[in-house]
Amino acid sequence: MRKIDRAMREILHQYHERGRRFFNQKELARTCGLSLGTVNPLVSKFELMGMVERRPLGFRLVDPKRMLLYWAATREISGDVVYTTFSADPLPRVEERLSSLGLLTAHAGYRRLFGSVPVDYSKVFVYAQPEEVRRVYGPRRKKPNLFVLTPDEHLMRLGREGAVPPVQLYVDLWQLGSLAGRLLEELERRLGEAPVRAVEEVARRREEGPPDLSAASGA
Repeated sequence: MRKIDRAMREILHQYHERGRRFFNQKELARTCGLSLGTVNPLVSKFELMGMVERRPLGFRLVDPKRMLLYWAATREISGDVVYTTFSADPLPRVEERLSSLGLLTAHAGYRRLFGSVPVDYSKVFVYAQPEEVRRVYGPRRKKPNLFVLTPDEHLMRLGREGAVPPVQLYVDLWQLGSLAGRLLEELERRLGEAPVRAVEEVARRREEGPPDLSAASGA
């Protein structure tokens, strides 16, 4: 996966999960496993495209929607496919096994994160080490229904419950075009609500005040 993908993933993940808009280049580089010399030109590119605004100690995300769509349009999911095969097992069984080996994405990832999928599908995509999946499902076969994508350490840290984070799920679905259909619209709605919930949670915690630590300290 490209270095620019990691940077956009981290920025958008933090925004959609926590409502965060301000970032520091050095922290972004460390979190994504990139050099500062790589991150600075990326931030300059984002600024020229109107996605971020530079500040004295970092930069501010000003147009998350534009960044998400840019990432979705330039993502090259086909280039990350490193192994394909076929399984006759029911998809839920395949997904359960694969979720222990890596992170599900696309339709299977949606079902893993949200419990159900409002559309039918016949292919499973997963970020995992190909040799581990090959040990379970054997050699490559024609007319595959199981696609293994190259993972990276940053993505694996952000995954939860055996699935990729929602922002990665969105761009992967977008790359599948008509195969995503209604599912992409449902995810857009969920992503639109996420920053609001994050901000509301921060506000709630502020209203409640600092936690009472007297019991824990034995006071």
